[in-house]
Parts: sequence; C-alpha cells; structure tokens
Amino acid sequence: MKATLSRVTALATLPMLLIALGAGSASAQSASGSPPPPKGFEADSSSFVLAQAGFVLGARGCSELPCKALLQKTVNGGKTWTSVPAPAVSLVPIYTRSPASAVSSVQFENASDGWLFGPALWATTDGGRKWQRMSVPGEVIAVAASDGVAFAVSEPASGGLDQAKLYESQVGTTSWTLVHGIAPQNALTVFGHSVWAGVASGADGNLWTSTDSGKHWSTLPFRCPSGTISASAVAAASTADAAIGCSDQGFPQPGFSIKKVFTSSNGGRTFQRAAGSPPEAGQIGTLAMPTGRPQVITMLAASGATYLYQSVSGGKTWGGTVYSDGGLDMRNLAYVSGTTGYAVRFNGGPVIAYSLGLLKTSNAGATWEAVPIP
Repeated sequence: MKATLSRVTALATLPMLLIALGAGSASAQSASGSPPPPKGFEADSSSFVLAQAGFVLGARGCSELPCKALLQKTVNGGKTWTSVPAPAVSLVPIYTRSPASAVSSVQFENASDGWLFGPALWATTDGGRKWQRMSVPGEVIAVAASDGVAFAVSEPASGGLDQAKLYESQVGTTSWTLVHGIAPQNALTVFGHSVWAGVASGADGNLWTSTDSGKHWSTLPFRCPSGTISASAVAAASTADAAIGCSDQGFPQPGFSIKKVFTSSNGGRTFQRAAGSPPEAGQIGTLAMPTGRPQVITMLAASGATYLYQSVSGGKTWGGTVYSDGGLDMRNLAYVSGTTGYAVRFNGGPVIAYSLGLLKTSNAGATWEAVPIP
C-alpha cells in the first residue's frame, strides 16, 4: 500500500469531459460577497487505508479557514460516515505557520495508527479516540507511513522547502529520529518497504530511496531534463514500478506547462521517457498509479480549471477530465487498490467546494464521482 508532489493535441484514449459545478463552483458567493457556509461536511484532506475504509479531515458550517478541525470516518467506501474525535485545534490552509497547534492534513497507516499535521503533528494509536502531540522540530509539511515505519518532513519556522528535514518513527511510538543526509523538500512517497524522498529537478534537487523502510538510503541518479524547472513527487504502483512528472511551469504561456513523464521498473534506479505527453493546460501537480497497474498513470494539474489527466498506456496517450472550477485544485490524490482511488478538490481556502470536495474512482481513474459527507 502506498501513501503520498506540447500543444493540447495529444492523442487521447479517454474522452475529455467538461463538468460544470453549478452551485459547487468556486464563484458561488452570498450577497455579502463572502462564500455562504456549506450545509454539509467540507472535506479538506483525506487518507484511505483500504478501498472502503478511510478518514477525512475537514470542517462543518464554516466557509473560510481557520475553522474547528473535525474528522470523519467511513468503512463502506463513503456510503455512511461517523464522527471521530479530533484534537481541539484549528483547521488551517496548508503551509500555515500559526497557530502552532493547528493542522491541515490527515494521514493514516491503518485503522488505528494515524496523524494530523501541518504545522503541528498529532498522533493516535486507537483510531482517533485519543490524540497526543508529537515533538518534532519545525513545522511538519508531509507525513507518510508503511511497513510499520512513519516518516515526517519538517521545515524550520523561518525557513523554506530547501531546509526541510526528514524524520522517522516506529508506528505506535512517540519518538522521532532525524534521518541524516536527506533533503526531502515536500516530496515523500512510500510503498511497502520502499520509500522515496526529495525532488528530481533544480540546482539543489536530489532524489533518495530506501528499500528497507528507511534503514539504509541511496541517491538516485535521475534528474529532470534541463529546462524543466519543476518535478512531481514519485508515484508508485509497486516497490519497483514508479513514475515522475517533469514540467516547465508557465511555459509556453501562463497557466500552461510542457509536461514530460518518466517511468521506472526498477524502483527508480533508471527512468525512461514516456512516448507521449499530457496536454499542456494546467500546472503539473501530483501523479498517482493504481496498485499493481504501472500502465495507468493519473496526473493532477490546475490553472483556471482543475485537470485529472489519465494514461492507460504507460504515458503513450493521454485523456482525462476537466473541472470548470476556476482552478480550485486537488489534494491527496492516491490509489488504495488496483481500481479505487480518492482525492479532495480543495485548495486550502477560503474557496471551498460545497460538499463536493471528496472524489472517488472505482475504475482506476476512468471516471470520478463526488462523495458527499452529510
């Protein structure tokens, strides 16, 4: 299980769909000029541990962050939901530094062990009945866990991504240890006993991997081609099958980016350029791959609209879905099986998705449906 950053004429194997959000549009506003409070639970971040079981962090009756952090749980793929206790803290936009106790994201490894983070780090070992604040220097911006080991990326309060550090902990414990020599920025991916940290572009870009759950690390030689100034985090379909997206943000014009996808079948020791290129519209974001299906690659992009590009041929051809939402963007795009994946359409506020934030696919990204949370 994993957890985890040419002209628009590419041949597509999937139809390009335009979805009108209507009342869910980012432009919906009350007479006062502020977005009216949503009637249902507003999803901000999600973490699913099985195709049918997962947690969603969000707020209720609040149209602009910060809000009171609330947590919901489903065990039947979103058909029904139950409330889970959360720490008495604020829900804030990602990369918000204060209050220091606040959170913006959720990550669980299983039904019992989970974390709320950003900027603080809170942990539970009993499915959320009790939470304890963890002591990790700086502001936690990413968490991933697999194979009984948790990893956290933290940056100094007055620093930036280039100063981020990687910490690790045995799941179920409260002790976190600095992983020396790794500069993860905000890119962190796990699958089974394999871990990838760091980015593969820029003058200071470096990519590391561990194949034994963090006991030993090695540097991967891959770097995005010259001129591609941005790289996604690694996406993984297995411990061996991985992909990275490289792009030149804002080129050939603002809101567009030339996107190149590279795939690996040996855990990242070598990468090969995919034969095709995703459409240029949108700035590249997250990549995701269904478990055990490396030919299927889903790419998130946004700018003026939100795009879920899709290839079922290992990157040879691309199609996808367009959300006409003003570029609301998405978070937590991830697959939890060979067919089921989730994402949250929400950019951290104050714009919200009016209970249409949680999306689910049951056919490996071919189509996505909103999952309302009452």
